[in-house]
Amino acid sequence: MALIKRRERDAHWYHKNGDPCHTVIAKTTGLPRQTNLTDARKLGLIPSVTNILSMKSKPALDVWKLDKSILAALNLEKKPGESHENFLSRIAEESEAETKKAAAWGTAIHEQIEQYCTQGAFLGTGEILDYVACFDTWYRANVVEVISAEQSVVGSLGYAGRLDLHAMIQYNGETRRAIIDAKSQKLKGKADGNFYKEWSMQLAAYADCTREEGEPLPLLVSLLIPSDNPGPIQMKVWDNGLDALDAFHACFRLWCFEKGYRP
Repeated sequence: MALIKRRERDAHWYHKNGDPCHTVIAKTTGLPRQTNLTDARKLGLIPSVTNILSMKSKPALDVWKLDKSILAALNLEKKPGESHENFLSRIAEESEAETKKAAAWGTAIHEQIEQYCTQGAFLGTGEILDYVACFDTWYRANVVEVISAEQSVVGSLGYAGRLDLHAMIQYNGETRRAIIDAKSQKLKGKADGNFYKEWSMQLAAYADCTREEGEPLPLLVSLLIPSDNPGPIQMKVWDNGLDALDAFHACFRLWCFEKGYRP
């Protein structure tokens, strides 16, 4: 039996028409709770793209989490009379504190971008506007026409997701259709951030939902927004679209095998 129970990563679910179903009403309390696999089977739900990509190993992230756990164990002391199990739980909670704080800040940045894309302006106030100003600069320089923003899309295999921005953009002197996703990241004084191949898999999955059969994939564009100090946005256009889509399909098959559920 595991002594440390870590918070499970949120698993988002959708109806087959693309409507989100991230929570359901608990019978015992009458309150909303996170949707789980049992609910999905009963309601015929389909998993999110990020749910499927959770099957992919993330070695760098695993090492970072291990480092945080070790530091938390070194910095905390066991209280008099405290049970071993409770002490381990406090260590786990402490090790995840920075992750939760970073996630909350990243969410705040993303919410501002969502408001900009859907309502035409940032609606926040204060410090957050310094961090998202770079998106406004990029948007004005590159976006020709918005096709959709923050729209749920459904894949024929049986998955869904919510893409940040589907637009026509200027790229290499041409106007091209693009699937665009924004991420935030601490640069820690570095000039360039890290762009992970998993991001191209996510974009390829979304892109496949937006094209007709036989039509080529649109541009897959990742935008990286510094989250520790305001700075210019970084943009990457992925050139591995079809390979990324194949890799995502492999993750989908593995997800179905592991869960024993094929939507």
